[in-house]
Amino acid sequence: MPTASSLTLSTNGFVQQLQQQQAQRSAEQANQSAQSLQSQARAARLDAARAQQAARELEIQAGQAQARAASVNIGIKAAAAIETSQADLQTAYDRLPAQIAAAQTDTYTIPSATSSVSTANVGTVVNTTA
Repeated sequence: MPTASSLTLSTNGFVQQLQQQQAQRSAEQANQSAQSLQSQARAARLDAARAQQAARELEIQAGQAQARAASVNIGIKAAAAIETSQADLQTAYDRLPAQIAAAQTDTYTIPSATSSVSTANVGTVVNTTA
């Protein structure tokens, strides 16, 4: 028959084994939890990397859109300048017939040419280049 001390030893051994199993289960649960958290962290890093890449691509697209907008603005300003120039040219062209008619009707008097050259002092030219 078992004695009280042997029962105590047996009970202590059983309790110790039970505590060890519980500690092992707790350690396994903690390990699983850590692995799960590491997996979530990796997924978050991948998501962050994708988001950064998407942000870089959006910045590039925004820069391209700004360049296109600047080009369109230049085109609009150029078109306005061309339109103004065309209007000025049309105005000048429309005035040409009247200006030509006015020029044809104007009479200019040309002063008569008179000779004021005197022939009294005519001399001889000597070639000195020899």
